[in-house]
Amino acid sequence: MCAYDPEPGGLAPPGAFVGGKPAGLAPWQASRAAAYVEHRLETTIRVVDLARAARLSPSYFSRAFKTTFGLSPQKYVVERRLTRAKRIMLTTDEPLCGIAVTCGFSDQAHLSRLFRRREGAPPNAWRRERRQASL
Repeated sequence: MCAYDPEPGGLAPPGAFVGGKPAGLAPWQASRAAAYVEHRLETTIRVVDLARAARLSPSYFSRAFKTTFGLSPQKYVVERRLTRAKRIMLTTDEPLCGIAVTCGFSDQAHLSRLFRRREGAPPNAWRRERRQASL
């Protein structure tokens, strides 16, 4: 493993190591990837499209994304979708099937399965509990 110490303001080339760790995304690439995800949560988001937005190959982008965000691109998208679903559940009376579609899940069952795995409770129970606590 070779060490790479970029000049101030410089970027590490693909595959370089900075401080003994693989280089992540440049700030503009991380910002562009995060914005891409936020603006397209309701659609299918492919790694190849994210990589294109960051002007990187899909394989390098995936490694750099995980170094920068601590999650794979796919897990990051799921987390952002769940966060949006939680916000909508707390601020509207929209049914879960509509929230699922709005947040990019294939259907209500998909939202419920991932939500239960992350929060430990089904979405309706979570919503009811949070709303009662705020009264």
